[in-house]
Amino acid sequence: RNILLAEKTQAHIHCQHMSAAGSIRLLREAKSRGVSISGEACPHHFTLTDAAIAGSQKFWAEDGKAICYPDNGDCPSWPEFDTNFKMNPPLRSAKDREAVIEGVVDGTLEIISSDHAPHCDYEKEVEFANAPFGITGLENQLAVSLMQLYHSGRMNLADLIERFTVAPARLIKSNRGTLSVDAPADVTVFDPDSEWIFRREDTVSKATNNPFYDWMLKGRPVMTVVGGEIVSQ
Repeated sequence: RNILLAEKTQAHIHCQHMSAAGSIRLLREAKSRGVSISGEACPHHFTLTDAAIAGSQKFWAEDGKAICYPDNGDCPSWPEFDTNFKMNPPLRSAKDREAVIEGVVDGTLEIISSDHAPHCDYEKEVEFANAPFGITGLENQLAVSLMQLYHSGRMNLADLIERFTVAPARLIKSNRGTLSVDAPADVTVFDPDSEWIFRREDTVSKATNNPFYDWMLKGRPVMTVVGGEIVSQ
């Protein structure tokens, strides 16, 4: 419906949090017809699947790659119906996850965002059906994206950086997100090979509703520059 409206009115439409293979296919087809449309994905949708809700999806970081071993008992796991895996849109099948990856890689989904949605612990410490939707994502989105897309060999580093910077700035017609002359000096410096464990006790956010705690991640920001001034190091 939204694609048809955009096509009819010649208005631009941006589709956020794309997570279903069918929706991504429709977006790709619309772009091929010249519809002014853009798409965005979140790290949890190109990394996790709905099997995580049942506690059966297990991951291990091996040689810088996030690899899923659904039946390997040696891998870290989590309890069933952990509310930190409840978000909107929900986690979907492995087929959908692969479609999100393909969409990000080929540019159908040109933006990666965190969908950062903090909640108090007591809000999430209830039955799965009663828990609010949403997870935090700002602190781990770069590292998870690097592992799942760059270190896995699915995507080159320049294109991945564009999904975080140039593409979203272009969408909102901003002069940020670039290192070009006269652009605002807002820069994040990161080490793509830095390995670290994302621990709950080290998180900066006041909220701890995150499904990636205790993951060995690869890639970490080391400096933040805002307006030409170092604000974090």
